[in-house]
Amino acid sequence: MNSALRTGLILVVSALFVTAAACGEDAPPDAEFAPRIEVIAPIDEAEVIAVRDPEPRYQLRIVSGLPNSCATHENTRVNIVGNAIVVEVRNTLPADVRVACAEIYGSHEGTVELPGLEPATDYEISINGAVDLTFTTEAKVDDGTRSVLAPITKFRLELTNSDPPEYDFVVDSGLESSCMTRGEVTRTRSGGRLFGNLIHVSLTNVEETDPETECSNDFTPYEARVTLPGVFEKGGEYRILLNFGNRYEFIGGSSALRLLPPTE
Repeated sequence: MNSALRTGLILVVSALFVTAAACGEDAPPDAEFAPRIEVIAPIDEAEVIAVRDPEPRYQLRIVSGLPNSCATHENTRVNIVGNAIVVEVRNTLPADVRVACAEIYGSHEGTVELPGLEPATDYEISINGAVDLTFTTEAKVDDGTRSVLAPITKFRLELTNSDPPEYDFVVDSGLESSCMTRGEVTRTRSGGRLFGNLIHVSLTNVEETDPETECSNDFTPYEARVTLPGVFEKGGEYRILLNFGNRYEFIGGSSALRLLPPTE
């Protein structure tokens, strides 16, 4: 074999060796086997849910985003200090940024308990340092009584400040018998990507349940007023869910309410 041919073969073999080494050592790992790191998850939806069994307890429903095909939900941590509830939702991603991931946006939905909350207390929830919710827990009901949804005869929005818009929600209600007393007005604020666009307003009365107690059926009217929590933007679209029934829509800066269809 002449020297020119031998030199050429050596160069080809050397090139193949370098290529193989590059593919084996420097190529990004497969997504399934790549080392992973924890990252903060984007939050798409969040709302507070009151569960009665029979005493009210509270849960936080969260829909978090999975930005690509490599992202997986890792955990949700809740820390309650006084009236502040701090929630962290984390995903994991491959540590090597060269790992190929399809740009497909997914989501993860989960519910976490909010234990040990005090009755008739305002709470603020911060989720991943970017999303803020507010809600009020229900008052404690003693043995021999129960909490019932109050009848609502009229209601209205009152604009208490125009810039920025601030609101009171005013409800005309009443006690349906002499065995009832006024309960609480609770409100929570949650929503989707536009956080705070859904306000839940719940008005309750307290009813005695002792069958030995005689009750007259006199209706005693009263007015309840509650300040809607949070900041509103002029021109923003907001909704109110009243006593877990009808939904109403209003525009920031206006006090006009529009009934939404039940299917919406």
